[in-house]
Amino acid sequence: MPEAVAPAVPGADEVVRWFGRWPSFHDAEILQIDLQRNGRSSVRLHAFRMTKAVDASGHFVLDLHAVVTFWLEGVSDLELADFSGLNVIFGLALEPIPTGFRLALSPCFGIAGYIEAAKVSISLEPGKPPERA
Repeated sequence: MPEAVAPAVPGADEVVRWFGRWPSFHDAEILQIDLQRNGRSSVRLHAFRMTKAVDASGHFVLDLHAVVTFWLEGVSDLELADFSGLNVIFGLALEPIPTGFRLALSPCFGIAGYIEAAKVSISLEPGKPPERA
């Protein structure tokens, strides 16, 4: 599979520096979705890198934990389904569209769908989220 290219939005370079490339966000957990009719909306998720190492219990070792927030301005359309107490995504895509960007959440367990917005920026906080530490 070809390596994903980082989207041309503010903050994407910080994500690439942290993970060493633009991640697929496979198995990331959606922690919060905040929709505002005026101002900035956001999608906050816990992401990490899955290494090839395996721990004593047979699970892959995870490192480079971070909370990544996608800030969305001018939300114009969305479709979200299957929100639950745990929302793990198979992957995330941020793609340009004629009116701005589409943030698409591919389902694994829980939420799935998309949000379209005129502008997107990204912030990253290294480490596990306080609610998962």
